[in-house]
Amino acid sequence: MSPEALFGEPLAGGSVRCTACPHACVITPQGVGLCKVRGVRDGRLESLVYGRPATVVSDEIEKKPLYHFHPGTRALSLGTLGCNVLCAGCQNWQISHAGAGEAELARLPELSPEAAVSMARKHKLAGVAWAYNEPAVWPEYVHDVAAAFKKAGLYTALITSGYMSREALDHVAPLIDAFKLDLKGPDAAAWAKLSKVKDPAPSLEAAVRAAKVHGCHVEVVSNIVPGINDSERSMRAMAAWVFENLGPKTPWHVTRFLPDFELRHLKPTPIPVLERGVAIGRQVGLRFVYVGNVPGHASRHTVCSSCGRTAIHRGPMGAEKVWVRDGMCIACGEDLGVVT
Repeated sequence: MSPEALFGEPLAGGSVRCTACPHACVITPQGVGLCKVRGVRDGRLESLVYGRPATVVSDEIEKKPLYHFHPGTRALSLGTLGCNVLCAGCQNWQISHAGAGEAELARLPELSPEAAVSMARKHKLAGVAWAYNEPAVWPEYVHDVAAAFKKAGLYTALITSGYMSREALDHVAPLIDAFKLDLKGPDAAAWAKLSKVKDPAPSLEAAVRAAKVHGCHVEVVSNIVPGINDSERSMRAMAAWVFENLGPKTPWHVTRFLPDFELRHLKPTPIPVLERGVAIGRQVGLRFVYVGNVPGHASRHTVCSSCGRTAIHRGPMGAEKVWVRDGMCIACGEDLGVVT
């Protein structure tokens, strides 16, 4: 039996309202929510995937992408089945759109928080990152694993669209060191085209709260999708949101869209569009804007915003040379906002 889940309100007739995210699904007995992995069984809300990862991978932290957080290290990356955002262009749709039926769960390993820490230590990993699907669907497991990693002196990172309730965020965020937000578009219309989220306000509020209330290191990624969020107006609006709400030193990654799932009919983002996004971000006032999903592109390096020297040089597998000490440029002492 799966463990009883937090974030549920009992309703008449044995149904439960799940409050882990703003969808607030009313789940009937034996049913599941929109995410397909939180369900009502025997009169209680259960996390059907607690301790059952679908991905257990060692990744460079730059792959998340997190560029100003422990550069050059590797993290244990954990993901599971299901998702509450359900992006149309998801590259991990085989797991994110999967449910937690008996056949699916039978193929997954069991991994306790303590075993996850042991795995990280065995492979000399510096921390854990929840990725590959939306971690908001299993906040109970995220919390317990994060607590075990923090106790072990290892870092924690949440790779997320941020679409979770304040209650769920406040449950996990005190144990989270880094929070990477997927900023999908400049407005609700773009978010609705790209995902099942019709109102992005909770996601945006979660990122700000993670930074300002819980002290998380925050970076922002915008996947630039042709015809949806690739106009100059859209990119300027996204850059302005990052600048105004998270500050000029917040890294903004403009990444190349690669056709997949329900958006296979679109073309990959032209590289000049991404480069225009970098220029726009800098015009708005962001000091660190990166191009993603373009191997070898010059905008993958961190350049000191004061002296102009390269502070972090990145190769194909992540950071190769780091000229940063205590978060500051070694050459001139400028605070780059890098967590080391």
